[in-house]
Amino acid sequence: MNTFILIIGLLSQVCYGARQLVQWLMTERLKRVVSPTGYWAFSLAGCCFMLWYGWLREDIVILVGQILSFYVYVLNLDYKGAWKRIPLVLRVALYLVPIVALIATIVAAPVLIDRFIHNPLIPLWLMIYGTCAHLIFLSRYVYQVVVSVKHHESLLPPPFWVISIVGAALIFIYGLYRLDPILLMGQSVAIAIFSRNLWFGLTHRDKGCSKPCE
Repeated sequence: MNTFILIIGLLSQVCYGARQLVQWLMTERLKRVVSPTGYWAFSLAGCCFMLWYGWLREDIVILVGQILSFYVYVLNLDYKGAWKRIPLVLRVALYLVPIVALIATIVAAPVLIDRFIHNPLIPLWLMIYGTCAHLIFLSRYVYQVVVSVKHHESLLPPPFWVISIVGAALIFIYGLYRLDPILLMGQSVAIAIFSRNLWFGLTHRDKGCSKPCE
C-alpha cells in the first residue's frame, strides 16, 4: 500500500475515531447512550474519505458498504436539525459524492471485479465473506433508521450495538486476511466502544426506559 492511500485511509479512521470519541464521552458524562450530532457529522466525513480509500484500494466491498451508509448519516443529521444548517452548496456537493462514487464503480465494475476476483491475495471465498461481513455491519443502520423513523428522532438502541459488535468482529477478521491496517485499526477500537455502549444501553433500559435509548 503506497503512502498516499494509507494517508487517505488514516484520515477516514481519524474521522470515525472522532465520532466514537464524541459519542463515548457524552455517554460517559450522561450515563446513558446518546446520539450526538457530532457522531453523524464525523461519520459523514469519514465516509467520504473511506469511499476514496476503497476506490484507491480497488476494493469493491468497501465501496458498496460506504455508498449504502452515506445517506443514513444524512438522515440522522436531518433528524438532529444539523443538515439544513449546512450551506446549500456544500449539501449539494456532499449529495454528489456517493452518486459519483456509484457511477464510477458501475463504469469500472468489470475491471474492479476482475482485479478483485483474480487477485491471488483475495480468493473468491474471502470476497464473499467480506461482502457478507459488511452487509451485516450495515444492517445495524437499517434497524437504526426504522427505530429512528418510528420515534421521529435519532436513536441508538441496544440491538444497534449488538449488530455493530458482530459486524465489526467479522470485518476485523476480513482485515486480517486482507492485511489491511486501516480496517484492523478502526474495528479493534470500535468493538471496545460498541461493547461499552451496549452495556450502558442495557443498563438504562433495565431502569425502565420507556423507549429505545438514545
